[in-house]
Amino acid sequence: MDKIRVENLNAWFGSMQVLKNINVSLKEKKISAIIGPSGCGKTTLLRCFNRLHELVPGARVEGKIFLDNTNIYEKEVDPVMVRRRIGMVFQRPNLFNHMSIYDNVIAGYLLNNTKLSKERKDEIVERSLRLAGIWEEVKNRLRDYPSALSGGQQQRVCIARALAVEPEVLLMDEPTSALDPISTYRIEETIRELKEEVTIIIVTHNMQQAARVSDETIFMYMGEIIEVGSTSQIFTNPKQKLTEDYITGKFG
Repeated sequence: MDKIRVENLNAWFGSMQVLKNINVSLKEKKISAIIGPSGCGKTTLLRCFNRLHELVPGARVEGKIFLDNTNIYEKEVDPVMVRRRIGMVFQRPNLFNHMSIYDNVIAGYLLNNTKLSKERKDEIVERSLRLAGIWEEVKNRLRDYPSALSGGQQQRVCIARALAVEPEVLLMDEPTSALDPISTYRIEETIRELKEEVTIIIVTHNMQQAARVSDETIFMYMGEIIEVGSTSQIFTNPKQKLTEDYITGKFG
């Protein structure tokens, strides 16, 4: 079943068109990787999924993106509600350093002035940190500031914060690019476990990572989707010559 369906999507920064006639469907509770050379539109497409692209001055979007059966670009759709249903983890950990690890995890509720009992907060924090695979490492340090954690731990707390509001989709923009191999391995492990809970879309410049974690792969080039398929097919038997040239390192 499709969780997200994109129809005739085009996006611009000012007069520069960065996405051209994108049509793609992404399945529910699967991991989809978006790959392609730098500047091909991967991150812009990701940011269109939760309406972050339009926040950039001069940026605009045309076309439709359906979340289940709702076009999120209809005028009556509240972008804030879209972002609650579609969470995001960025390239670098972006925790609130003036807040404890505990408060960072429930920041989505605190910032929206959502009233929760102490028991409910505790439950959300533990569940989210467990899902992000970091509960055992931080359960006795919840009142510490995140600066006390390693980069990999901070990124997993970011994942926990995104999961705390129970999104249906999780967007990840090169979530391990700033991390060492061990932290990268742990986050990839977390990503694979999370697909039981949420639909995941990951942008990565690391083709080995896409091959390791994703079910489906989307290859983009110069603002267009060149090929979409199962990850095994894309990496072993690509249909397009351009895909094959990219996968085999002829350009990048």
